[in-house]
Amino acid sequence: MGKADLQQQQQKYDMAKCQLYNEKNSFAFWIVIILLFSLALGNLCLTLTIAGVLKIYKGMENIELIQGAETVKFFGNIDFDRVLKVDGKLEGFHEEPVEISGDNGPVSISLVNRNAHPHNKIHLSKNGSILKGINHFEVKDGASGRQIFSTSRPTYNLPQGASMLHTNLINAARITSPINDTLKFQTRNRFTLKGTEGTRLEAKEILWSADQNIFLKSDNGSAVLLGANGIYVNVNSLPIVKSEHGLRAGTPTQFKLCVCFPQGRIFRIAVPKAHATAARVSCAHFSNWNDPCA
Repeated sequence: MGKADLQQQQQKYDMAKCQLYNEKNSFAFWIVIILLFSLALGNLCLTLTIAGVLKIYKGMENIELIQGAETVKFFGNIDFDRVLKVDGKLEGFHEEPVEISGDNGPVSISLVNRNAHPHNKIHLSKNGSILKGINHFEVKDGASGRQIFSTSRPTYNLPQGASMLHTNLINAARITSPINDTLKFQTRNRFTLKGTEGTRLEAKEILWSADQNIFLKSDNGSAVLLGANGIYVNVNSLPIVKSEHGLRAGTPTQFKLCVCFPQGRIFRIAVPKAHATAARVSCAHFSNWNDPCA
């Protein structure tokens, strides 16, 4: 009986020891789980803090923080709502320039003053571009670094030329086209070509056409037209003024070319081919109600 009691006590001791070991393992397991959860929660808070400070969201593909240069480097296409730079510098690489565009909307570059109020300085849209309150602004060629436009010297040089230029006002010393190409000026309303010290046009052939009138005017000199093969005027487009003598129906007609003074307006007056009647018709023989020089 003594031996049986000893074995029974040994079994109870082993069971208690095993239960205590299992409790220790379970406690250690939950400690590890809590530590991992705490680390994950801390990492999440740190990530959200960094994303909040750097404004990182789904519009960015890749971002790199360059140590020592205080520079943030972005890769690929980035979708931003607003970009705030303390020094105001947005730079790109030589082979990968920076392109700023708006999706169905304008692009505005603003300056924040000391009172934290933004003021639009550059506004780019489909309707036009506005530069306001800027002391110096320049545009350079990305390949050569040569200055294209500057507010200190407002000239616009096209490095490779332009096939079409749409503008309301151009101030240039010279406008040319390649030898084998045609230079064409076209407007829907009115086109004025004016020179401070005169205007000179040279070409193999110059063609002027207008729906209304073409004016040649010189304030302090003369208007000279020279052509190697002569000057031609398409008289079929000139207005016709009826003579006060009138013409009979079916009578063959011819026209006299007349010029108004001092307006310089050219018009035609119809005269009969009969020598006796044609001699009496001059440029002044038109009806008062049909005055071409009025």
